[in-house]
Amino acid sequence: MSKKRIKEIAIQHFNRLGYEGTKMAQIAEEAGIRKQSLAYHYSSKKALLLELYEEVVQEEQQFVRQFFSESVTQTLDQQLYGFLHEHKNRFLTHPNVAFMYILSFITPLEVHDFVLAQYRTYLGTLKEELAAVFTRHSDIRLSPEEATLAFVTVMDGLDVQLVYETRQSYEQALAITWNVFWSGIQR
Repeated sequence: MSKKRIKEIAIQHFNRLGYEGTKMAQIAEEAGIRKQSLAYHYSSKKALLLELYEEVVQEEQQFVRQFFSESVTQTLDQQLYGFLHEHKNRFLTHPNVAFMYILSFITPLEVHDFVLAQYRTYLGTLKEELAAVFTRHSDIRLSPEEATLAFVTVMDGLDVQLVYETRQSYEQALAITWNVFWSGIQR
């Protein structure tokens, strides 16, 4: 059994059962290995979660960089709206992304400081990329820093819809908040 498969199973368990409800024995059983074999790779559930979370944050940082690099020829509204749309799709179709966001909202005390530090690195990357996007566009009335903060705030609110509500509530909130955001930053 590869570590990759163990991680896939663990993420499914964390997403479905939460940190407290996830049991190493169940992960081992589903992976078709003994609990002692799982312990060879991960000494504890906490160690498994920490490794997973760090990897997922790095994957999402790479996605953010790649998205904005590949969309540089699009208009500002196409880039930003496209990012929110792709962000939603990744949350709904990539268990790793759902894991990262759910854990950032519902953080077990045992791993709180680590998750917070990792999530802040992700936010740092997102803010850097957004600031660069806004800097290239002089047709907005906010500074790049202000526009970045506004966009991240909108995205945070939309993430609440993904974590606690439904895809439909995300779509409805996106339609409303996008209109307000876009109208608010234009000259």
